[in-house]
Amino acid sequence: MTRLAVPLLGVLLSTVSLAPVAFAQSGPGGRALAPGVKVEVAPAPGSGTAPQPGKVDETALRYYARIGDVERLEAEIARLRALDPTWEPPKDLFAPQPTTAGVDESPFWALVSAGKIAEARAAVAEQRRQTPSWQPSANLLKELDLAEAAGRLRGASDTKRWQDVIDAAAAQPEAVACNRLDNAWRLAEAYAELKQTDRAFDTYKTIVSQCPSAKERRDTIFKASRHLSQAQIRELTALGATANPAAGEDYAAVRAAEAEIETGRLLERAGTARPGSLSASDLAQLERTIREKQDSGGALALGWYFQRQKKYAEAQGWFAEANGWSPSDQAAEGLILAYAGLGRKAEARAAAEPWRGKSSRVDQALKSVDPPRGGGGRPAGPQGPSELDQALARRDFAGCLTAIQRAISRSGPTVALVQQRGWCLLELKRPSEAEAAFVEAQALAAREPVRGQGAARNSVRGAAEAEGGMTRAQENAYGQAIARLSTGDTVGLTQDLARLNLTPAQKAEVRASLLSTEAGRALEDKRYHDVLRLLDARKELVPEPRNLGIMRGWALYNLQRVEEAYKLFKSIDDRLSTRESREAVETSWKTIYHDW
Repeated sequence: MTRLAVPLLGVLLSTVSLAPVAFAQSGPGGRALAPGVKVEVAPAPGSGTAPQPGKVDETALRYYARIGDVERLEAEIARLRALDPTWEPPKDLFAPQPTTAGVDESPFWALVSAGKIAEARAAVAEQRRQTPSWQPSANLLKELDLAEAAGRLRGASDTKRWQDVIDAAAAQPEAVACNRLDNAWRLAEAYAELKQTDRAFDTYKTIVSQCPSAKERRDTIFKASRHLSQAQIRELTALGATANPAAGEDYAAVRAAEAEIETGRLLERAGTARPGSLSASDLAQLERTIREKQDSGGALALGWYFQRQKKYAEAQGWFAEANGWSPSDQAAEGLILAYAGLGRKAEARAAAEPWRGKSSRVDQALKSVDPPRGGGGRPAGPQGPSELDQALARRDFAGCLTAIQRAISRSGPTVALVQQRGWCLLELKRPSEAEAAFVEAQALAAREPVRGQGAARNSVRGAAEAEGGMTRAQENAYGQAIARLSTGDTVGLTQDLARLNLTPAQKAEVRASLLSTEAGRALEDKRYHDVLRLLDARKELVPEPRNLGIMRGWALYNLQRVEEAYKLFKSIDDRLSTRESREAVETSWKTIYHDW
């Protein structure tokens, strides 16, 4: 059975040499995509001409009806209506269809539907052996040929044999059609990887012009964004939102795709770029989008962008927005540091209050408000922010080490200063040195309890001790535990955890980190049930962050719980769409409605 009468990329693949799509042609069969732009649509197999009104091929439609694939049935109806606006679905669509006399082909179609092509071939051969007079239907044989061709194309794509992908598509153009969209995407990727960007662009352009589904057009634009320029993405978006509209399809999501892609790019730049590298127009666009979506993750990214520039007022505003939309210790940490940079210490302490003693990041951020100074780091009386204050407020951890070294040179080492050196070393990804710093702080505390205690009691850390929060010894133990986590000593740390002098909140946080590390290893080892078990245990201790939600989704996906994985990926992508979440959504969606 032919599942698609009109190959999506017929004009692109009409010759083995695969010349670029003739978008300017206007011969018979041409369909307008946009003013002045046309594409040749290949005729139905065996017809010799392009489809005419009232002559669309309904075999794929009837097959989807027979197997109950509602999603594909609706997509096929939309596609056929786009080909012929006067066409209506047949009234006997769900009526039993005749098969070859004496043989029911339903079992063969069921195997094809499940993607078991080799098994279907074997079953057909066995049936022919048992019933020599029987011949499989032309539709069944055609579908098997198409499925095998699509399999060859996907195999070449998975192993990055890009020219083989193109050759496979040329040999069987119907394998890259709207109802096999993943194969068309793979073809475009092959062109892009071979630096044939124009052909990749033409392929994406044909998809967004001919495939009627708004969702598929939007997903195609996201796929294309990895390979094409911003100008080409703009052209694709305009075309996908206007060309050959299908009844019942809302193309608003297609129109929004360009803005979503640009927002993602700008957020990535905000997180990694040098201060001031985003233009005023870039910032305005990013701020507008984040406010419209009330995206707390985006607000945090902007907050840190301004914080690194020492624009503390702007940073405080965005951290406050993030905290208002979705309260978190990350937002509280940003607020504390921004308020500290503004010299508004009372407000910084107030922002920390809901998380004090419950979040290590908040407890560390508070040091920018009342930094460790033991041993007479500065004279008594009102003072402005010290060098260490300023370094902590702008998250300049190299500057933090410099300030601590100067303070130690002046007054000697103290427990508080050496502890802070440990935290700054951890932020600089130097865990072995950090662990040594916490061990040194522990030894200092044992030798100089009075001096260390006096310093602590003049700080927030001392207040925490008085209120039953984290003690100096607990902070040393906690710092060593975090350093051991960073060096990968998960086995030893798991064994020692019960004996460590940590607060209940610290133990929960360390245990959660151990569980997430083990879950990551289980995923690498393909122990997917263990991944879910470990993540479930972690979720009882602390909320699940975005990256572990995606890890959970992949475990579900590999356990064949694809619909659950899709729903999880979709919910994550709806909150903040990134390349990682879009890929997860696309992959799981394609598997549910797999293209053979």
